[in-house]
Amino acid sequence: MAAGTASGMAPRAHLSIYKVCYSDGCQESDVLSGIDRAIKDGVDIVQMSLGGDSTPRFNDDPIVHGSLSALRRGISAVASAGNNGPDHLTLSHDAPWVLTVGASSTDRRIRATVKLGNGMELDGESAYQPTSFDSSVMLPIVYGLFCNDSSKMNQISGKIVLCELGDIKNIEKGKLILQAQGAAMILMNPVPRGYTTSSDAHVLPASSLSYYDSIKVIRYYTTVGASATATIVFKGTVFNSRPSPAVASFLQGTRNQKRRHSRPTSSHPA
Repeated sequence: MAAGTASGMAPRAHLSIYKVCYSDGCQESDVLSGIDRAIKDGVDIVQMSLGGDSTPRFNDDPIVHGSLSALRRGISAVASAGNNGPDHLTLSHDAPWVLTVGASSTDRRIRATVKLGNGMELDGESAYQPTSFDSSVMLPIVYGLFCNDSSKMNQISGKIVLCELGDIKNIEKGKLILQAQGAAMILMNPVPRGYTTSSDAHVLPASSLSYYDSIKVIRYYTTVGASATATIVFKGTVFNSRPSPAVASFLQGTRNQKRRHSRPTSSHPA
């Protein structure tokens, strides 16, 4: 969706890659074996994009345990903070000798603006940017469906379906709606997701809205009732979106109160 050349921060660096995760997950023995192999190979940095559950003790976490061995040999260890927030005590790999990296946003959005029948416009996101969807036509809105069971999707043909998150993945919700001949989908964030929206590669016209914009849609629908209408205007990639960078909702509030250091150490675009 955006033209340009992508380059890492160290384009001349040499990479040593170790496979530690398989179809049954990332076993502790495999993770520790990978770190040991990296140490023996003489790497300068061990970067591990592996999440996981928060642990009450550092020695219960294989990445933390292995990272200490790396540090003793002058090797920096970098690990993912995980995606299990925003509740407390959900941060992964928060030992003081691990550079823990959280997720944040850039100022770039793949815009999918929801326009309501009352003229209100709410900016959302979607990686699917159809050119065949006629955004000038206002379509009826359907709400009250969980969007995870096609047998419950009666009489949605040609309509925009309001969906709450959960139960199944967002793209799977869109597939069910498409099978039931729905015209489009609006994904509404729950409270914990806040302003964090998703640019998913949907199979039908869709827009992911923040919790605060989702509330506006619901209020409009409940006020107008069956005559409520909307459309989605696809605007491609837009820049200078604010606030940016912003910490992702699944990371906020994850500091372990029992430990006297703050994590994550840094953040980068998810």
